[in-house]
Amino acid sequence: MNNFEKRKFLNYLEKLLPYTDTNDYNFDSVFDFFCDEFKVDRKPYPIDKDNCLNVDTHKKQERFAKLLKKEVIRLKEKIKPQNTLLEKQLLTIKKIYRLNNDEYEILLYLALKEFNKVFRKYFDCLYENSFATFTRVYLNMRYNRKDRAMCSLYMKNVIENKHSETINPDLLKILDNPKCNTSEKMMNIVIGKPEKSELSLKDYKHLEKEIDRVTKILSCAVDQKRKGVNILLYGDVGQGKSQLSKLISNITKIPMYAVITQKEGFQEAYREDRLVDLFSKQHILSNSDRACILFDEAEDVFNHGFSGFGSASKGYLNNLLETTSVPIIWTTNDIYGVDPAFLRRMTYCIEFKALSEDKRLNIWKRVLKKNNFEVSKEKIEELNRNYDVPASLIANAVQTAKMIGGDENDFEELIENVAKVVSKKEEVKKQEKKPNSSNYSIDLVNADMDMADLTEKIKQSGKMNFSLCLYGFPGTGKSAFCRHLAEILGIEVILKRASDLISPYVGETEQNIANAFAEGKSKKAMLIFDEADTFLQDRNNAVRSFEISQVNEILTQMESAEYPFACTTNLLDTLDEASLRRFTFKIKFDFMTNEQANKAMEHFFGIKDANLNIKGLTAGDFATVKKKAEFLNITDLTELTKMLKDEVQIKKIPELNKNTIGF
Repeated sequence: MNNFEKRKFLNYLEKLLPYTDTNDYNFDSVFDFFCDEFKVDRKPYPIDKDNCLNVDTHKKQERFAKLLKKEVIRLKEKIKPQNTLLEKQLLTIKKIYRLNNDEYEILLYLALKEFNKVFRKYFDCLYENSFATFTRVYLNMRYNRKDRAMCSLYMKNVIENKHSETINPDLLKILDNPKCNTSEKMMNIVIGKPEKSELSLKDYKHLEKEIDRVTKILSCAVDQKRKGVNILLYGDVGQGKSQLSKLISNITKIPMYAVITQKEGFQEAYREDRLVDLFSKQHILSNSDRACILFDEAEDVFNHGFSGFGSASKGYLNNLLETTSVPIIWTTNDIYGVDPAFLRRMTYCIEFKALSEDKRLNIWKRVLKKNNFEVSKEKIEELNRNYDVPASLIANAVQTAKMIGGDENDFEELIENVAKVVSKKEEVKKQEKKPNSSNYSIDLVNADMDMADLTEKIKQSGKMNFSLCLYGFPGTGKSAFCRHLAEILGIEVILKRASDLISPYVGETEQNIANAFAEGKSKKAMLIFDEADTFLQDRNNAVRSFEISQVNEILTQMESAEYPFACTTNLLDTLDEASLRRFTFKIKFDFMTNEQANKAMEHFFGIKDANLNIKGLTAGDFATVKKKAEFLNITDLTELTKMLKDEVQIKKIPELNKNTIGF
C-alpha cells in the first residue's frame, strides 16, 4: 500500500476498532496480515485464546482495542501524506460528477476495497456487513442520509445499483488505467465522444426550412442557457432522424452526446438504464458551455413513463422535460403511443413525411453514388417507381450486393426481400400504372348524380380539397371512377385497402392512416380508402377504444386534407354519421340500366344491339366475363348472355333473384 492508502486504512480502523470483535474466528489471521503490512511487533498483543480462558472476554477485548488504537495513532503520525494517482483520479471524478462529501467518501471506500486487498481482507472478514458498518460508524450516516447518498450516486451513474456496492464499469476503467489522468480523458469514457453525422445538408433538402429553424433554436438555447429545450424528430423508420440530429449538432458546432442503447458487454439497456444515463449526462454537461444530448428511440420512455424508483411516474419525466439545462433532441418512429403531456413540452418538432417520387429519386442516386455501386439510370428510375423505401434500407442492400459481388438485379432482389419485412406486406413492388381512359367509359356508371357533369365541374373549379364517399354494390365502378377523375385532374392515385391500414398493434392503424394522408399530400395525389366500412364504423357501436381512435384519426385528417380523398364502401349504413357529414359528395352507385348494359356489351365485346334484359349487371361483371371468355374463346352472344346471368345469380341479392311467380 502507498501512504495515501495506509492513512485512509488507519483512519477507518481507528473509528471501527470499538466495533471489532477480537475473539472473532478470523481475527488472528487478519491481525497477522495487519502486522506484516505495517511492520508492527505483535508481542505486546498476546491473543492465545487457549491460555486466556480465565480472563474476562470483554475486558480482554477492551484492553486489546486500547493498545491497538494507540498503535494506530502512532502509525498515522509516522506515515506522511502522499498524493497518489488514485487520489487524483478520484478527486477529478468528484469534480466531474459534482459529488458532495458523503458521496465522495462512499466512492473512495468502494474504490479502495476494489483495488486494495488489505481493505477487502480486513473489513469484509471482520464485519458481517462492512459497508453498513462503515457508513453508520465512520460517516455517521443514518438510513435516510445513506439512502439519499446512494440514490444520488446511482442517478449520477457512479454506482450500478442504488442498493449495491458496485462501481460503474466506466469508472473502474478510469481507476484501473494509469494513463487516464486528465479530466478530458475521463470525460471521453464517462459521456463518450461527440457524435458525428455521416450525411450532409444535401441529403435533407426536403427539410431545409425545418433544419434552419431548429439550428437557430438550438444555438439560442445554448447561448442563452435556456432550460427546458426539447426537440422531437418523428416519422417512418429509416428516414435518417438520428443522422439529422447529429448533423444539426455539427452545423451549430454544439457537441452532442448520445444516451446509451446498450450496456457494458453488449447487454441490453432497459428503460431505467437509459434514463439514468440521461440524468447523468444532464448532470455532468450542465457545467459545460456548449453541449446537447441525443435520446434515440424515445418511445422506450415516452410510452411508459418513468420507473427509476420502482413505479411509473409521469411527473418525473414532465419535470425532466421542463427543467433540463442541456437541450435534448429526441427521436421516435411512433408518436401515437406517446402521452400528450410529453408532446406539449416539446419546443420544436420535425416530422419525417413520405417523400415525393422526385425527392426519393435523388436519395437513390446519392446513396448509390456514395457507396460506389453501379446501377443504370433506367434501373434507378424503375426502382424508385416500384419501391418506396428509406435510405437506410437502400444502403444496406448496396452493402450486401457488393459483399456477394452482385449486380443491379441482385440489388433489386435484396431491396424487395427486406422491404417485405419492414412493411409487413407480401407485395411491396408497385405495379406499373396503366392508362385508365382506354378501357373506361363514364357512360356505364349508373349513379344518383351526373358523373360526367360532376367531373367537368370539379376540373373547372381548379380546387383539390374535396372528398367523395362512393357507396353501392360491388363492381358498380366506384374505384374505377376515382381513377378516371384523378386522370382527368392530372394527379396520381394512392389506393389503400383495409389490409394496408389495419394493424394488430396499438396505435399503428392510426399511424398508417396519418402516413397515408401525408403520402397523398406529399405526392399531391388522390387518396382512396377502399372497403372504408372496415375502419369508419359508427362509433356509437364501438366496443374497443381503437375503433373510436381510428375513426377520430380519419376525421382529423379529412379536415386538413389539401388533396382529393375518396372512400368506397358497400355498406353505407354502418359508417359513422360524423364522417358522412364531412364528405363533400356522397354518391350512390347502382346496377346498370338496360340501356347501359347494352352499351357495355358493345364496349367490352363489340356487339351492338344485343338487346340484353338482365337486372343487376355491373361493369365488374362485364370485365369478369370478358376475361373468362378470352380463356374459353367464346364470342357467341347467347353464351356471353348466359355467363352474365350466372354472374348476377352468384350475387345472391334477394330482389334480383326472387321468383316472379307465386308469393
